[in-house]
Amino acid sequence: MFFSKPLKLATGVIQDGMTLEQVRVAILQLMGQENINRHRIGQLYNYTVDNKLAEKAGYENAPAYFGQHIGDLSPAALRMYGIVANAFSEELGGRFGVTCLSLLLTYTEVADIPLVHESPGGTVIEVPGDTGAPEFKLFSACTVDEMRKAIQRKRKPTSSKPLPAEDVALVDQYREAVTGRFTKGDGVRVQIRNSKGKAVVDFKNIPLSQVAKLSEALAGLPPAVRRVPPEEKPLPTA
Repeated sequence: MFFSKPLKLATGVIQDGMTLEQVRVAILQLMGQENINRHRIGQLYNYTVDNKLAEKAGYENAPAYFGQHIGDLSPAALRMYGIVANAFSEELGGRFGVTCLSLLLTYTEVADIPLVHESPGGTVIEVPGDTGAPEFKLFSACTVDEMRKAIQRKRKPTSSKPLPAEDVALVDQYREAVTGRFTKGDGVRVQIRNSKGKAVVDFKNIPLSQVAKLSEALAGLPPAVRRVPPEEKPLPTA
């Protein structure tokens, strides 16, 4: 069965006689609202973590509580929202998007460059071009896909032996957990290096008075699942 006209839409979304430019502006406004909402979710998540509300209510931690009661949001997404809310203002979250700002935090860490939290748009990003050579773009002009490619390029191992994907993913978990415990002014960084094919993790700029936060962040992560190499079988005897 085919409809001769569109189904009724939500009141206020479509206005009669809208121009193409008005549609574009309306979409940008809705995108901004979504990003602001994500930023606010991050603030609420941080408040829950900082005040140990979940633990006081008898749950293991905040991710355990939200995992049971808000299944539509993954623990990784909540942590990402929280980290971005801790590092950037709500206005910047709405302007650039929570996902893109999260990628910017990762990029500045792997590239080991400073980040101006109050005005991140001017950060220069090395985006791989069609030929693989870097093209320098301001963060304000980069898409999410370009940011991911830029991070991948910076993570390209210096050794001929690449790092296992599970090692990189594990360090990402460490980074989210650790940086989420500190304020943006601390400049805390968690970086991965390729040392002859072996993953090495660097924790940088941890204030001596706050080392306990690092321990708490690492202790709160689930134990890493590692591949156990099979036992070598003894050679058959003659």
